[in-house]
Amino acid sequence: MRDQDSEDTLDDEERTVLTARLALRRPRTEDAAVLAAAIDNPRVAMNLVSVPHPYRRADAEAWIQQGRNSAFGHAHIAVSQGDGSLLGASFHRPSATRPDGHDLSFWVAERFWGQGFGTEIAHATIDHAFGAGGVERLWCAVRVTNGPARRVAEKCGFQFRDTGMVRSLSARGSVPVEHFVLERRVWQSLKAWGRPTHGDGAATFLWPRPLQEEGER
Repeated sequence: MRDQDSEDTLDDEERTVLTARLALRRPRTEDAAVLAAAIDNPRVAMNLVSVPHPYRRADAEAWIQQGRNSAFGHAHIAVSQGDGSLLGASFHRPSATRPDGHDLSFWVAERFWGQGFGTEIAHATIDHAFGAGGVERLWCAVRVTNGPARRVAEKCGFQFRDTGMVRSLSARGSVPVEHFVLERRVWQSLKAWGRPTHGDGAATFLWPRPLQEEGER
């Protein structure tokens, strides 16, 4: 009989999602220190309305425990396939304010900004939500001051819906945000448009092209 640690390790491997450069896997207890250090950076934390600042190891440990509970949603940390460095994280979970969908959030550690990792993480998380998670609609709230995140959302097919105010733990008050939405049917169309066709006109569906299920800011 497998012990609990072995079962958890195998379960993590089965949930790992691979992109061109990254492995997105479930967070583990041993990730807490590096996770806390990355989010405690005020330039990262201030763009994430759902995290406090300062962001301590205890906060990271609490998020990790939530992220390993499927009732919370689906959380991933993104690590380099090359050296295992933590580059960022993402999650999608049932929305508390939009009962018809899931909320999506993602971030990239500052030293990896400007290298396209935000788009890569977002694409993989979106693909997981619609492909493996059975989600019908994804919502994304972007602070109006966060132009790079807005560009990532738009590149991923999100459509602007409206503006509003949300409570930000890091800012300790309400901040203006833009709400974007991505429907499953739009995602399916974007994927279909990416299909190459053979000479006989038959299409080969590449979904999910950037990721494989394993057992920019």
